Amino acid sequence: MDMQMIASLFVLFSGEHDIDTYSPLLTSASHEVKSILCENAEETDIRLCYLVASIANLRYTQIYGAREKALATYAGTIARESNAEHQIRFAEQLVNSYRNLCHDLLTETNAFLIAIKG
Repeated sequence: MDMQMIASLFVLFSGEHDIDTYSPLLTSASHEVKSILCENAEETDIRLCYLVASIANLRYTQIYGAREKALATYAGTIARESNAEHQIRFAEQLVNSYRNLCHDLLTETNAFLIAIKG
């Protein structure tokens, strides 16, 4: 997989420009996708870059949402549906779109969905 392309897509999806800070998310997402590739799948397929970047973006968005929720709790505000929760739903939809695009390259799509929703 082209990690440079994945990093560029992550910037596009997340709006975050500090790639070094979030490189563990990119690496983790890459390993996650590699673990469910079919035997005959080409790791160089460009579609996988989009899937990996979307997963990294989802993890980034989840982290951001957890931070926002912790700050709201610390400040004593009432919990309510936040902008971060909307962003997480959108990030999940993005992952599902790219997972569907890569369906012929993946083996464990059901386990993958559980990992995203869980």
